[in-house]
Amino acid sequence: MKIHFIKINTVPGELLIATEVKERKFSAPLHYHPELELTLILESSGKRFIGDSIQNFEPDDLVLVGENLPHFWRNDSNLLKDGFSRAIVVQFNKSFLGESFFTLNGANHINRLIKNSTRGVCFRDPITKALIKDKLIRLLELDTFEKALGLLEILNILAKSDICYLSSPEYKAHFNEIDCTRLNKVFNYVYNNINSSFEISEIADLLNMSVSAFCHYFKKRTQKTFMQFINETRIGKAKRLLIETDKSIAEIAYESGYNSLSNFNKQFNSLEKLSPKLFRKKYYDYANDLPDVPEHLEYDS
Repeated sequence: MKIHFIKINTVPGELLIATEVKERKFSAPLHYHPELELTLILESSGKRFIGDSIQNFEPDDLVLVGENLPHFWRNDSNLLKDGFSRAIVVQFNKSFLGESFFTLNGANHINRLIKNSTRGVCFRDPITKALIKDKLIRLLELDTFEKALGLLEILNILAKSDICYLSSPEYKAHFNEIDCTRLNKVFNYVYNNINSSFEISEIADLLNMSVSAFCHYFKKRTQKTFMQFINETRIGKAKRLLIETDKSIAEIAYESGYNSLSNFNKQFNSLEKLSPKLFRKKYYDYANDLPDVPEHLEYDS
């Protein structure tokens, strides 16, 4: 995988690009571009990489990625044979309405959202996501002018909503093409072998580096150690299994790459601040308490 910088091929006269992506698995590797990107997952699940953030994603995941922030979505390996990965993706330049539009009085909240997106932000309120989903689906059918107005309306809603930052404040995007090619190799290897044990030397060999050079390189590029990344990835898989299956904690620990149940419990508690058993209970308690979301919503500004 060689992609690092992606040039968004805009149609002459278009202010933004809104598309529905439908693939067997999301194919874009780790990449960045100067356009902002709003992504809503319609179908599929897996792991989302935004800067130095590594989190699970599932249907209705809604994220705004800022300019030049490296990102990609990696599907679960157990994607159903007859299933598809679908998302609505809107890409736009922050000056799509003019260089100074969002600095004007009345638009400062959107300007603040755009600045916050440099770390990547996600939106978790179910009512907000349902409203935005409806508007994004309609956006796909609009002409250029109405599409710009539709995006402005969406940004207005999101700018008034609660956000969750994704990348850490210390994260600085300073990848080059070689970095992205190397990191894609690392990510793919880890994902293909996440439920088995492997040595750091195996990863270092992939990049023709010594173990010490690889560990230094990975920490410098991702702002975390390689073992932190491994544990976050394994615990992310474990969380999905806790939510989606009724397998025992011991089975989930083994399938997530841990040969020791005590070590799995220790790593899970370190990252999530609660035990796997309590995580599963709290998730189901929360899911059962969620209110029904109306099929069609209108935003009262």
